[in-house]
Amino acid sequence: MTLLGVDQHSKSDKARADDQDLERGFSRMLSQCANPLRLMIALTLFICPTRSGATPLLGDYGAAINNAEAVVDNPANAGFLPYTSVAAVGEAFKVESVAARYPGIEPISINNSGVAIPLTRPGAIFKLTPRFGVGAMVVPPLPVEFDVTKKRLPIVILNSKFQVDAKITAGLLGYGSFNMGWRLAERFGVGIGGEYGAVKFKAKISESTTASELVTVSGTGALGSLVLGTRLDLAGGRIAMGVAVTALQMLKADVDLKSPLVDTSGEAGNAIKDATKALSTQQSFASGLAGLKINLSRRLILMGEVRYTRADPTQETISLVTFKKQPRDVNDTVAVRAGGIIKLNPRLNLLGGFRYEPSAIGAGTSGAKAKAGYGSLEFLPAAAGIMPLTPYYMMAGGIQMAIIAGNQKPGTNTPPWRMVVEGGFTFTESSVGIDETGELPGAYYYRKLAGVGGVRLYF
Repeated sequence: MTLLGVDQHSKSDKARADDQDLERGFSRMLSQCANPLRLMIALTLFICPTRSGATPLLGDYGAAINNAEAVVDNPANAGFLPYTSVAAVGEAFKVESVAARYPGIEPISINNSGVAIPLTRPGAIFKLTPRFGVGAMVVPPLPVEFDVTKKRLPIVILNSKFQVDAKITAGLLGYGSFNMGWRLAERFGVGIGGEYGAVKFKAKISESTTASELVTVSGTGALGSLVLGTRLDLAGGRIAMGVAVTALQMLKADVDLKSPLVDTSGEAGNAIKDATKALSTQQSFASGLAGLKINLSRRLILMGEVRYTRADPTQETISLVTFKKQPRDVNDTVAVRAGGIIKLNPRLNLLGGFRYEPSAIGAGTSGAKAKAGYGSLEFLPAAAGIMPLTPYYMMAGGIQMAIIAGNQKPGTNTPPWRMVVEGGFTFTESSVGIDETGELPGAYYYRKLAGVGGVRLYF
């Protein structure tokens, strides 16, 4: 594995990163702690809704396809599903490596291989009529908690490089979703869907060399969204088009922070409360999805979609590099997903997919008009094994096989197959380099090979 080259600081530069510098840096960070709180929310909301709900083996395509889990991306799909359907598809295991390198610090390499967290949510759609489908899911608070410990994570504070150990614990407080799709006409339908998820979390961060505790952050986070969608089938169903928008998205966080370095009961405590309030946000029509599926022949289906996400140019944050409140370097993004199905015979399909997911965070700038940019806080969630490093691309391939027949009879709505299984692999890779013109020069690399499996039931 090769990382982009970066300049090395002298040994005297490293010597300046002693315990006193670390304590002073964290003292200031805790008194202006918007970024650490955002990190904790990002690390724990993996349990809550992710942006895509479709199968990875088709590149997470979901704009216009008759899959139960795709109603998360476009709820209008529920009206076009021919049968009641339950589906669960996701990663089962992974071989994952993450690396980072900053000037003046040794390269960091982390291995997160093992059992994967299945981030793709299951889907369940019940057809009340041939044109009307609904789905809902409720998960109560779970006693099982997600626990991860990562050592020697690189982080840059006040232009000094440190290594910290982080122990993060998160648990699900509850999850609920609903989706409804209605075919108003034979080839046109609309849909509405929503999700809400809440988690609790606790993170303890200590200095790697001395094992001295630096900060403990605990609290709860909740994320809710409302999606509106439409779908239009043309040419006798051989072409399908889907459009969906995230009409509303809300984030709420309640955070408690404790540290032996700072008295949080005074002015620093007030600053922490102000930073916590800034985490509760609401966005309207900030994301849109448009896609197309074409049956080129009886055996070949191609599909593709783009998702546009609008960034808020007025965002401000506290930079870990300068510890000053400054604008955040953010950009609008366009993600691309594509997939294909080759029907080998009535029981067996070949699946393939591609996905490109950009990063909304820019490199940042320094100087008089400095902007906070890409850095340690974008790297840490990938280092913890929770989400890929962005921007990334993903390629996928696998098979889909029907194993239980439905005894379909002419003139009835009995499905031809009762159970369909699928499996395959995905390969994800990301390489990011920030040169000396950015806020934090550095290099990052991410790579993952994952095994994906799933089952679909039809009634």
